[in-house]
Amino acid sequence: MPGRLKKVDEFFQRKAAEGGNVVAMARMGAAMRERGDLAEAEAWYRKAAMGGDRVSMTALAHLLADRGARDEAERWYHEAALAGEPHGMLNLARAYERQGKREEAQHWYGEAADAGDLPSMAALGHLLREQGKPDEAESWLRQAAEAGITGAMIDLGLLLRDHGQAAEAARWWRSAVQAGDYAATCPLGRQAERLGRPGDAEAWYRQGASGGHVEAIVRLGLLLHRRGDLEEAERWYLDAAEHGDPAAMTNLGVLARNRGDEGEASAWYRKAAEHGSVPALTNLGHLAEHREDLAQAEQWFRRAAETGDVQGMLSLARMLRARGAAHEAEQWLARAETMQEDREHQH
Repeated sequence: MPGRLKKVDEFFQRKAAEGGNVVAMARMGAAMRERGDLAEAEAWYRKAAMGGDRVSMTALAHLLADRGARDEAERWYHEAALAGEPHGMLNLARAYERQGKREEAQHWYGEAADAGDLPSMAALGHLLREQGKPDEAESWLRQAAEAGITGAMIDLGLLLRDHGQAAEAARWWRSAVQAGDYAATCPLGRQAERLGRPGDAEAWYRQGASGGHVEAIVRLGLLLHRRGDLEEAERWYLDAAEHGDPAAMTNLGVLARNRGDEGEASAWYRKAAEHGSVPALTNLGHLAEHREDLAQAEQWFRRAAETGDVQGMLSLARMLRARGAAHEAEQWLARAETMQEDREHQH
């Protein structure tokens, strides 16, 4: 009987939707999406959105984004945002942030946060923290953290740590872990390492790694690598590399080179470089230099240097000076010195 009633309900709902009822259109969209008929769901959501239903505008945008129609999705998020739909505002802000349009992103995160959207409060706090506005950030992050948003707990902890409130920072990170967010094991592990408690750091990283958090896996690998547990370190690096982590790939290259397998080292460094690892570029330069292919070594060092990597700049300057290009060498040395000074001021 319940099945028959559901079919009757859907029949009348479809009739209402076909008759132009916007609420029925939106419900048909939701029913079709739940059934997995995404094409029909999109059609009904589009009709409801064009009829002015702001929630359907956001739902339509989600479906469009999922199938790769990002430009049209963004237009509907914008329509939903202008109509006052918080999730439309949030997703529009995320789109702007991906494009590097931070001012527009901040505006829409703010609008959604003012409307009470908790993920928007967390995102706004994160953006403000990154912009060096800790007082504004803390207010939004606390609201979101106290409501249970674990990303806000982590960001709030980072903000508190930077202001010397390490104990409260750790409390928020532990709350995030207890809520199931293993990303918080990384700042807890880093804090334990800074305090000279490697055992505690390892325990946190292992918890995060066991939960599948890639950064925790890499950090556990690094900790084991540094203390000489190379076989276990390699197993964790391989796990992270399978998830596409460039730091793990680079470290696998380091292990391979240390055991004398330069072919395997080069393969891992190249794969890491393809995934965006700058240290891998410098390491490829060192490999080329070791086999006396100085032209290729210089190319790798130059690629690393042009990303702003200090080690790449120093290695490039050394090679330039060796082949008599003293003026360019001095330019790269000056840039490296400036980069190092900037980092010291930041810390």
